[in-house]
Amino acid sequence: LTDDIKSQTGYVFVLNRGVVDWKSTKHSIFATSSTDVEYIAAFDASKEAVWIRKFIYRLGVVPTIEEPTNMYCDNIGAIAITKDHGVTKRARHFCVKVYYLRETIEIGDVKIEKVDTYDNLADPFTKALAFPKHSELTEKIGMIPTSSLM
Repeated sequence: LTDDIKSQTGYVFVLNRGVVDWKSTKHSIFATSSTDVEYIAAFDASKEAVWIRKFIYRLGVVPTIEEPTNMYCDNIGAIAITKDHGVTKRARHFCVKVYYLRETIEIGDVKIEKVDTYDNLADPFTKALAFPKHSELTEKIGMIPTSSLM
């Protein structure tokens, strides 16, 4: 029962309409707010975004990646923490994560933007969805139904 109330979060990275990386995880601790959970998920995704940027650069496929990697978050509170200067009382228990994500935004590695909850591409990895919505989102990340492979 206690496992059922722990938060499930995830992210998906899409490049040229294809998934290049994804993660779905159930948190090992109980979160006190959805903002905390979403911010920690954004922090995890930002670390992966920085790694992917370095990997692509080192492949030599592109000479440089000048534009920040767009990250989308459906939680306004989590986005607000990235823009606040200093660490608020609510966020002080994970201040290292706060500073890391802010720094990756400031140096231009990532850019975090609001995405409507209904259009979050990571949702197929983190929650049960009605079939039409699941199909729509998986199509947007370049996944095709197995029936089309037959």
